[in-house]
Amino acid sequence: MAKLDITTQTRGIDAFLETLDKPLHRQIIENYRRHAIFEITGYKDKIFTPEMTVENPVYIFNGPVACLTLEGTGEILDFYSSLQQRQATAMVIQDEKLAVADWGFASEAVFNSFMPGSCVPNWMTADPDKLYIYRQPTAMVWPYDNRGRLIGEHVYRHSAGAELIEVDADEYITLAEAREKLLPLQRPLPPLELQSV
Repeated sequence: MAKLDITTQTRGIDAFLETLDKPLHRQIIENYRRHAIFEITGYKDKIFTPEMTVENPVYIFNGPVACLTLEGTGEILDFYSSLQQRQATAMVIQDEKLAVADWGFASEAVFNSFMPGSCVPNWMTADPDKLYIYRQPTAMVWPYDNRGRLIGEHVYRHSAGAELIEVDADEYITLAEAREKLLPLQRPLPPLELQSV
């Protein structure tokens, strides 16, 4: 297969931003863009700043094995750390459709997570010496406050549509490559005075 382009998501978000006029809606999507880059590049601590996230966020995940609720920054950071330990933060998000309102945004996309076989979740069969993309259709609803700060994530994964795809080393995206390609695209949030409803 052809190597996926890790900048696909930021280009899609930027195109969506061009359609938005309302300052709060723009702030929410700018926050999401910034969040996505930090998450994919493994800089999870930078997500939980007072300008980006409320004091007590709540994440809700519905996945192939279980439903999970994480409350508070500590539990969420532990979850992100587990992704880093599994070397599963580098991902390419394709075909994302976005909708935004004063309460937050909704998204539907295909998530492609890159991971070595030794780190593939144990409900899938993988060779520990090979490299894989774990591809899964995903829908998300992320609520935000009236300052455009993340309140939480509600993530729903369609396990019946999940695939584990073996890839060659030249098709694989490492964390180092994700950082090289995405961090130069990072930008600060707009000034707080733009965050009015």
